[in-house]
Amino acid sequence: MKLKKIRLENIRSYVSQEIEFPEGSVLLSGDIGSGKSTVLLGIDFALFGLRRGSLSGNSLLRTGEKKGSVELFFEVDSKEVIIKRGLKRGENAVQDSGYVIIDGIKKQGTAIELKKAILDLLNYPKELLTKSKSLIFRYTVYTPQEEMKTILLGDKDLRLDTLRKVFDLDKYKVIRENCEKFNSKLREKRKEFLGFVSDLDDKEKEKIEKEGRINELKLKINELLPGLEIVSNDLKIKKEEIVVFEEKINRNNLLKKDLEVSEVNLVSKKENIERNKVELGNLEKSITEFKILEVEDVGSKIADVDSKLVKIDSEMREINDKLSGFRVKKESSESIKKDILELDVCSLCKQSVSSEHKGRIGRVEDGRLEKLKEMEEIYLKRKDEFVKEISELNSLMEEFREKDKKNSLIELERKNLEEKKNRKEEVLEVNSILSKEIEEINKRKVEIEEELKNFEGIDESYRKVKEEIENLTEKEKKIEIEKGSFESEVRSLEEFLGNLIKELNEKRKVKEEIGFLNEINLWLDKMFLNLMMVMEKKIMLKVYGDFNDLFKKWFRILVEDENLKIELDEEFTPKIEQNGYEIEYGFLSGGEKTAAALAYRLSLNQVINNLMSEVKTRDLLILDEPTDGFSEEQLERVRVVLEELDLEQVIIVSHESKVESFVDEIIRFEKEEGVSRVA
Repeated sequence: MKLKKIRLENIRSYVSQEIEFPEGSVLLSGDIGSGKSTVLLGIDFALFGLRRGSLSGNSLLRTGEKKGSVELFFEVDSKEVIIKRGLKRGENAVQDSGYVIIDGIKKQGTAIELKKAILDLLNYPKELLTKSKSLIFRYTVYTPQEEMKTILLGDKDLRLDTLRKVFDLDKYKVIRENCEKFNSKLREKRKEFLGFVSDLDDKEKEKIEKEGRINELKLKINELLPGLEIVSNDLKIKKEEIVVFEEKINRNNLLKKDLEVSEVNLVSKKENIERNKVELGNLEKSITEFKILEVEDVGSKIADVDSKLVKIDSEMREINDKLSGFRVKKESSESIKKDILELDVCSLCKQSVSSEHKGRIGRVEDGRLEKLKEMEEIYLKRKDEFVKEISELNSLMEEFREKDKKNSLIELERKNLEEKKNRKEEVLEVNSILSKEIEEINKRKVEIEEELKNFEGIDESYRKVKEEIENLTEKEKKIEIEKGSFESEVRSLEEFLGNLIKELNEKRKVKEEIGFLNEINLWLDKMFLNLMMVMEKKIMLKVYGDFNDLFKKWFRILVEDENLKIELDEEFTPKIEQNGYEIEYGFLSGGEKTAAALAYRLSLNQVINNLMSEVKTRDLLILDEPTDGFSEEQLERVRVVLEELDLEQVIIVSHESKVESFVDEIIRFEKEEGVSRVA
């Protein structure tokens, strides 16, 4: 992994700053408080986000600002990666969503999703995803110097626990704890299984008892079967007999019903004959008393009168039309006479109208009126004649119509007479048919009465057979109930036995499993747990040996004092000897303490990288104020350390100007009016 660039927006003392990281050794130089450590915190935040107890949003987001962000550019396995995380202020500063870009492909993500992407890229263990601290990064890439001193001087149990986690040896402790838990569960399961199989022998005996009872019941059922078969056969025969009896009874009832119907029909037909005789007497009397009257033909006379009336009506309309025309012409002449007498000047020619001209016109119109009057009188006379003729014809028409009505009545009476004659013939025919039907009914009655003699005593015979069927049915039912009771008990016992066999099989299987659990429990207690302890101890010894050798090596490089020797005890605590006497860590000088902390830090880095050779941060190291309290001579020795490390990228935070002489690149920082920037 190689860092290329970081962009800070409203992060602590930075407002907006972009910082590029070259390869090789890089010094972040500046006065205390100029913003050097903020860059390291920004890298930590960009990669792993906020972590409760070690890196909070309030400590990162610039005071007074609502939002901030860190954007980190780096390369890993030839992949160009950009990751950006944001901060926003509510009641507290919290992490906002961000994104990661890998070879130009952008993916938005939550804090957890971004952390997972980084762990995948750096090939860090997946279990770090849910942990608040990334111990591998913390102790291989970037550890604040003061935190390393705290580990050295802190509680030994806490130190060992931390180192176990860092070296990934904590898994052996977890394995032992899980093994103990598993063994406890096995013992609980064994106890549960023992309780489950405690009644196995009793269940075996119960199985034998139930099988014996089933065989006993089946034997009783077989004893009932012959008797049940005899009763069933007898019942079948009797049921066949009852069918025959029921057919005869049905026939007997049908014949009786036919006889009753015949009696009813006979009475009905006799009554009909009597009614018909009365009707014949009445018809005969009506036919005898009828008188035949002559009919006068008046139809042609009515038609002749009607034709004359139509003709006169037509001529009357013509006379009325003529009279209307005469009246109009008379009114016109009278109007002309009146108008001409009042006219003095002609409206057309505008000449004066003379009295002579008026007299001439008046005479012409008077002549015309005279002729019209004569014609009117002629037509009025003709109209009066027609009116008189119409009156005479209407009287004659009324007379003819009265005669026509009488003729219709006579015709109706004649028709009624014919109907009575026809009815008489019909009644005579009906009586003849009825007489024949009565004869047939009497004959059928004799036949029915003769056949009914064959069914005498059948009801009693039917009753006896039915009683026998009831007795046989009751007997059959009793046997069936007894058989059903046995069969029901057999089914119940077989079902119980099936469940019992299933339970016995389960108990036998569990009994076998108890033995298997005993073997597993014994193997875990006697072999596996001991094996894990041996493995952990051997690995810890190997780690201790490597760690101790590296620790002594780095300390000798940093402190050239033959009288001062340092090494680690088995609890990874520095053991210091000066002039042949063992002394406490606190009696060392400031530079010696810093040297011990740096040696511990470098040793830890190399041991972890050797144990986890696949992680992608092996060639990156960040040292925060590693030279605090160093003498000029010790500062010179840091050059040797860098040469020995031989890493692709080392970032050093220091305010010591001496360090500038042996690093490849220098990035200077300054702070003005509370704002940090690259100088």
